[in-house]
Amino acid sequence: MLKRDVDIGSVIRKVFRERGMTVKQFADALGCHRTRIYPIFESRSIDTDLLVRISKILDYPFLLEYFEKDAPVMIYLVLTEVDKSKMVEMLDDPSLKIIKTWSSV
Repeated sequence: MLKRDVDIGSVIRKVFRERGMTVKQFADALGCHRTRIYPIFESRSIDTDLLVRISKILDYPFLLEYFEKDAPVMIYLVLTEVDKSKMVEMLDDPSLKIIKTWSSV
């Protein structure tokens, strides 16, 4: 089940602070000026492509924030982009159903 009200900007800001990056480092990784970062932290919604890029930079699955914690989540993984140790960790998580190929959907 999907959550209806996710303040994704505040979640991004929280994870960003936990990672200990500077705004300049974050902006450089995103390929933008640092003044573009502050509006992201204030956004209640965000472009999906940007969210995926931020997820990679901060190493956090922000898309999962839109799902209820107790509901199983189906994830399609592009195996070439997933760290093998993280894959093992995710496979052990009972709340995730990992879909390795589209044919198994």
